[in-house]
Amino acid sequence: MSDTPHTPPNTPTVTPIPDTPAPPGAIPVEKLLPGLRGALQKGEHVLWQGQGSGRALGALNRALIIRLGLVGIVIVLLLILVLLGDQSGFKWLAWVVGAILIARTAWFFWKSSATPSRQVAMLTTRRLVSVDLLRPLATWTILPGGEGRADGRVLDPHPIVVTGAKERGHIRLNTATQKLSAYPPFILFNAERPLDLAERIRKTLNISTPITDRTK
Repeated sequence: MSDTPHTPPNTPTVTPIPDTPAPPGAIPVEKLLPGLRGALQKGEHVLWQGQGSGRALGALNRALIIRLGLVGIVIVLLLILVLLGDQSGFKWLAWVVGAILIARTAWFFWKSSATPSRQVAMLTTRRLVSVDLLRPLATWTILPGGEGRADGRVLDPHPIVVTGAKERGHIRLNTATQKLSAYPPFILFNAERPLDLAERIRKTLNISTPITDRTK
């Protein structure tokens, strides 16, 4: 019996895809920010990396703020009706419920506003990736052409909107409407020179949608 392995007939030969060489200025893997190395795919090279900072209150989801504001108005009106009623025994309960709701809303916004400081992101030769250091499932990606992927969904390209200041601002690369959260995905928070970075992202990923400058 021969020890030579038998190759079945008509078996196609698999040629391994060679790794592409790193372009000039690429960031070595060992110098990546914590949380990014695990998101890097084989054959990718990192062209830019950054980390969010601050609380970016100006980037909060306006639709969510409006909804919570309307709910707050309704709660206040109900409290007023209870306090003005004849049954004084329920007044203390109204104050307790009101205080709990106000504290809960304040805690929600305070915790949610820390999202930018947990963000690390990188632009590679193939895509843009954002990782939440405390919530890995909140990772989102922008693919070539501007297609966005988050929460298991694929979204069509959207215009890139830059807000904040010229030296430091936010870059909104897509829009997700399926889920209301304090900070929707596809935002790079407090990026340095956001207009230059947005243009670099657009050219690297061949995104045809325009850049809207709303910086001050």
